[in-house]
Amino acid sequence: MITQDDLTSATGITEVSQFSVESLDLAGNDLGRPILSFLDDRRFLRGAAGNRSLGAILVTPSLTEEASRELDDSVTIIAVDDPRWAYFTLHNMIATRNESMLPATVIAGSARVHPTAVVDEVGVVIDEGVVVEANATILRSSRLGAGVVIRAGATIGTIGFEHKRTSRGILTVHHDGDTTIGPGTEIGANAIVARGYQRRHTLIGADCRLDGGVFVAHGCHLGDRVFVAAGATMAGGVDIDDDAWIGPGATLIDRVRVGAGARVGIGSVVFRNVAAGTQVLGNPARRFVS
Repeated sequence: MITQDDLTSATGITEVSQFSVESLDLAGNDLGRPILSFLDDRRFLRGAAGNRSLGAILVTPSLTEEASRELDDSVTIIAVDDPRWAYFTLHNMIATRNESMLPATVIAGSARVHPTAVVDEVGVVIDEGVVVEANATILRSSRLGAGVVIRAGATIGTIGFEHKRTSRGILTVHHDGDTTIGPGTEIGANAIVARGYQRRHTLIGADCRLDGGVFVAHGCHLGDRVFVAAGATMAGGVDIDDDAWIGPGATLIDRVRVGAGARVGIGSVVFRNVAAGTQVLGNPARRFVS
């Protein structure tokens, strides 16, 4: 449980009403369990008001009265000068605390890890037959399935790009999710796969092929047998279904979905979902008919 004592410990804010929640999340996300969230823009008040999971919320002093009217009486409203800073500072403390309890790394006997590779001492599982080449890095909360190949210089499970502008400066948000690479998948040289973040883990399915220099941001989900060619970039939360093909240098923005068997052409910039079995090309990417 997360309580007012945790908030005080993380931020030093002492004038905090009592609350008890199970997790942190954005104000519009209804998880079916009590959450603490934050609100520093009244545009998002309506979404918060409809969230049955909201147990406590950090708000600016100017929004306190309006939040009291709009939110259910059961929601604990906590006025702070910078809700965004307080929320993510608390998140960082909890994520760091949870990491202190990760188990020791486990490497299967048949795995081959190059002497120059770096494998975190905690929170990593490397299954049978895995190959980790020279200068690759495998960070905590990563799991490599049987027969996975990590080519030279690749990094698995790094902290992704999540930074918040606050009244107290730029705050880098600690990632707290997992990174799972399915069996038989190959990650190319100097590719980067970022760690999951806030309930959405990073998942790469079985028998995928990621070429050199590919970047997979936090929370991306790749199905089975997905091919991603050199230099392609997937922003956070992208979904790519089974047997899709992503061309060299393509860029996919946050939260788009590429359907099963679809093809994204070389250098394409994908702003909207790509239907299964179709081919898109260009900037912005449009359906291509040969």
